[in-house]
Amino acid sequence: KITWYNQLSYATLPLPKRKIVNSIRSFQFQFQFQYQFPNIMSRRRGEFEHRTSIFEGAYRAWSHLGGVDPTSLSSTTAAELDPLSKPHVSDSRIKPGEDNKACVVTEADGVKRMYPYEPLPRTGLSHPFVQAIISPWLGPDAEQDDIQLGLTTLRTWWQHRRKGESTSAKQALGTEKMRSVVEGYTRHFFNLAHYMVMNDGEQPPRSLTGKIKALEKNGEKLLGMRSKEEAAANRTIPPKREIPAEEIDEGGKGAGA
Repeated sequence: KITWYNQLSYATLPLPKRKIVNSIRSFQFQFQFQYQFPNIMSRRRGEFEHRTSIFEGAYRAWSHLGGVDPTSLSSTTAAELDPLSKPHVSDSRIKPGEDNKACVVTEADGVKRMYPYEPLPRTGLSHPFVQAIISPWLGPDAEQDDIQLGLTTLRTWWQHRRKGESTSAKQALGTEKMRSVVEGYTRHFFNLAHYMVMNDGEQPPRSLTGKIKALEKNGEKLLGMRSKEEAAANRTIPPKREIPAEEIDEGGKGAGA
């Protein structure tokens, strides 16, 4: 039984013994929660899996959209660009000879795929894709302070994710069940991001933005991609209503006019 570290002042201990103390305290903390409070530990693991699966799915979806050829956006649907069934055969973001281990993930089917890093939109919560990530995690009743803290957590996670999946994330998401959950989120977020970029004029991933600008400099225009102004105008103008013949009175005016 080790008791000396409880009887001495921590500040007076030499560095090697401080490391031993930290290890013992960490073990005691984990032991207490794991064996004395198993329900709390289970809930914490569940929350970690829930949050990480959402973040990871969004990360993969945003990465896949960033690698899409902009000329194919106007001629294909989101289903035809699906990140799970249609991975990129060649990706200009992946440089030959570089260490790309951080990009590699193993899907539920055992296939390894590459998801290069794409930064989050700079506009933060103003971008609906970021809102869509935080909302299912925190829920609809989250307070503004919680949302801001959630955004900070998401940004920190996203920056760390560019170095690859953490060991704890691999363990939490490595089961067959959780891999399927991540795949579901990946497909969901990709369809959502694709719609936002094509129909709502929202900011695409950085790599895709660069490729679109390069095409525009050459005088090419992507068909089917609305600008934000066009999307806003389309939302504010109500659709024209055809008046049924039975509603037209003798004066030629709609009965509801």
